[in-house]
Amino acid sequence: MDSIVIEKAKELALAIASSQEFIVMRATEDAATQDEAMAEAFAKYEEMHQEMEACTAMEQPDFERMAEIDEKMKKLQQEMQALPMALAMQKARKGFTDMMAAVNAELSKVLAPESSCSGDCHSCGGHCHH
Repeated sequence: MDSIVIEKAKELALAIASSQEFIVMRATEDAATQDEAMAEAFAKYEEMHQEMEACTAMEQPDFERMAEIDEKMKKLQQEMQALPMALAMQKARKGFTDMMAAVNAELSKVLAPESSCSGDCHSCGGHCHH
């Protein structure tokens, strides 16, 4: 194995770990674990999930009850996604994902220059035109 490649991979990992996008994402995720509204919603969701598992494990599953639980779980997911902390996490994760897409686009330009640009900027966020 090429030790230079491994060393450069470590350098890249350290650069990613010290990037603002990664730091913000991790801090936001950590804050979300301390957020009361998020914790309460996750606890409710887990309770519903366990009830759903119990229903599916029954010899004669109660499909009506399962449909009710499923509907409640979907509603709770929507409510959870609207929580301020969940919105902050989505924004932070998007920033990190966008940065990683740019990193991958750079790698693709070097490793497969003939196929790195499809002309569709949704795949790279337009980074390959810089």
